[in-house]
Order: sequence, then structure tokens, then C-alpha cells
Amino acid sequence: MTFTPPLISAATAGILIIMQTVLMMTVVAARRRNRQSLGDGGHHDLLMAVRRHGNFAENAAVFLVGFALLELAGGGRVGLAVLCAAFVLGRISHAIGLSMPDTVNRFRVVGVVLTAVVGLALGARLLLLALSQLSV
Repeated sequence: MTFTPPLISAATAGILIIMQTVLMMTVVAARRRNRQSLGDGGHHDLLMAVRRHGNFAENAAVFLVGFALLELAGGGRVGLAVLCAAFVLGRISHAIGLSMPDTVNRFRVVGVVLTAVVGLALGARLLLLALSQLSV
């Protein structure tokens, strides 16, 4: 059996790491602007920057692990690429939505829906793949 590196997951990881870094830098900028080292100090712009970064971090790592596991287990590269692209688009949309004055908006909804759909599809695909291999 030949090892195939998880290149789709690696490319997705690169994109997500860059996104995470950009979101982190928006928190740093808001902290400096508001002279607030810890917490949000009641500054709405800082709170929103922290939430954009935190929400991204809460989702990206576990999804990336799932993507890599699916790729390493031979779960199909085209389907994986579609899931990865949808997840990245969902996270971009969600961050845009949380950047708007009215945080209940279509960008945020699209981000949540894409993330949820990808999560359910990824979880189901991993479970089915694992169960099919366990029964062999």
C-alpha cells in the first residue's frame, strides 16, 4: 500500500491558518485601539473581534482533523475538496456576518448553515467509512 499525503487537507490547513492569523490580528488591533489587555472592557468592537476569532477557532481545528482523517482513510478526494471548500466559504461568510452592525444577517446564516451541513456530512462520512472498515 502506497502512502498518499493528505494534500487537500494540507491546502485547507494553509488557508485556515492564514484566516486564523488575520482574525487574530484584528483582535490585537482592537485591543491596542481600546487599550484593553484582557477581556473586552465593554468595547463592542473588541467583543466582536474576539467572537469572530473565537468562533473560527472553535470550529476550524476539529473540522481540519476530520478532513485529514477522511483523506488519509481514502474517503474520496473530490468529495473531500467540496467539503473543504464549503467549510472555508462558510467560515468566511460567518466572519463577514459577524463584522456587520446587524449580526443577524444572511452572511452569518449562510456561514452557520454551510458549517453545519459540512459537519454533518463529514461526521457521517467518517463514521460510515470507519464502520465499513471495522466490519472487514
